This record gives sequence, C-alpha cells and structure tokens, in this order.
Amino acid sequence: MGVKGIIFDMDGLMIDSERIINRAVVKAGREMGLADIESVSLRTIGTSNVRTREIYTSVYGEDFGFDRLMDLKHRYIDEMIGDGGFPPKEGIHDILEYVTKKGYIISVGSSTREWAVKEFLGKIGVSKYFDIFVCGDMGLRSKPCPDIFLACAEKMGIAPEDCFVLEDSPNGIRAAFAAGMKPVMIPDMIAPEEDILPMLYALKGSLKEAMELF
Repeated sequence: MGVKGIIFDMDGLMIDSERIINRAVVKAGREMGLADIESVSLRTIGTSNVRTREIYTSVYGEDFGFDRLMDLKHRYIDEMIGDGGFPPKEGIHDILEYVTKKGYIISVGSSTREWAVKEFLGKIGVSKYFDIFVCGDMGLRSKPCPDIFLACAEKMGIAPEDCFVLEDSPNGIRAAFAAGMKPVMIPDMIAPEEDILPMLYALKGSLKEAMELF
C-alpha cells in the first residue's frame, strides 16, 4: 500500500514564525535578566506550552516568572507582526495545492494551541486545505512524543507507516520517527544533528524541493 497521508507541522514549516518567536523570547528573557536565554529558548522549539513551561522551570526554577516571560513574549510578537500574522513559508501554497490535487489526505499536527493554529493558517489563506487539526492543547503528550502524529493518522484513517510528516524541528522529527511514520525534515532554525539523520526519510531544503517526493 502506498503512502496516502501527509501531516504538516505549522511553526517553521508553514509559517515563518520560529525566528520571530525566538527573538521575542530572547528580548523578554534579557529584560528579566535570565541567563543563557538564547540556548534555552531553542530547546523549546517544536514543543507545547506545557512542555515549554517544564523546560524553563527546570532551568530557572518554579518561581522565576514563566507567565511574565510569556506575556512579554506575546507583547513583543504583536509588535513585530502586527495584525497580519506570521508570513507564509515560501512554497506552502504550491505544495498544498499539489498534494491535494494528487489525492493525499492531509492534516495539521502542531504543538501550538488550536485557536492559534487556525488563526495563523487562516491569515495566510491555507486553512481551506485542512479538515483535521491535532494541536498542543488537546490533552496529548507534546513532541518529541508521537501522540500528536498518531492522533492525526487515526483521524485520517491511515496507518502510521503510510504517512509522511513534514517537519522543521528535531523534536518533530523524533515524534514522527517514534510514530513509525516517514519523517521529512525541512530545517528552519535548527539543522539536523547526527542523531537525527538516521531517523529521516528525506532531508529537503525547501517545501518546493519536498514536492518531488509526492
């Protein structure tokens, strides 16, 4: 049986958000005097809000002010992007149109909260391609656990081994590999390290390059 499903991550894959979010977090962290905020922020890429809190509190302690950090982050993000939302990644409209016409069943598997996923994808005009959304606030374990992607496969009615996963982050690739799927990495902020390379079905430089897989 051929591959019939494609699961799309959102941040850093469909929208150019990771750099903006990271800049906002670093600015907020520096304002709060948090040491090594640059590297700690990178560890949270591809994870849920709950997991992000766990990472920050493991470094800075339970009472360092996580909620204040997030409030400042969101304020700076709003200043950076305004009402237009995050810009689309180059090629996202083309690949979604292409795989839809080819008959693939597609879904969104994101660690971001559902309201934000639908809002940001709506702002770049790609929500129409998706009926299935599995997001970080739906009670599932965050990436790198496979739960989000396995839930996508179940909702699509497709066996995990028949699913591609398009991801930009190492946490997402680990989740896709653990789910028994075909992980395709299109790196954004973080290049794949040696432990990630054996997990990859393919490594592509852009969404346009990834289209040749389908």
